Amino acid sequence: MSATIHKHIRESVLKTALLHQLRNGQKSPERTARNLEELLEKFSPISAELFSYSDLVALIKSCSKEECLDIIMHKLS
Repeated sequence: MSATIHKHIRESVLKTALLHQLRNGQKSPERTARNLEELLEKFSPISAELFSYSDLVALIKSCSKEECLDIIMHKLS
């Protein structure tokens, strides 16, 4: 499998997992932020430097799930 296809599949899996976690973000932003931290750490170890727990909570509270997803994916790229 080419590197490009592998990267695309990995990105798609990450987006799906993030959307699944963000679905209940407004109900429980703190738990969602913890889950996102764990998920991002598994997919990208550098994400700990990009996203703090408090940043994720603030993001979840202030943005829609689509906006959160766009911001997270943009920072990771």
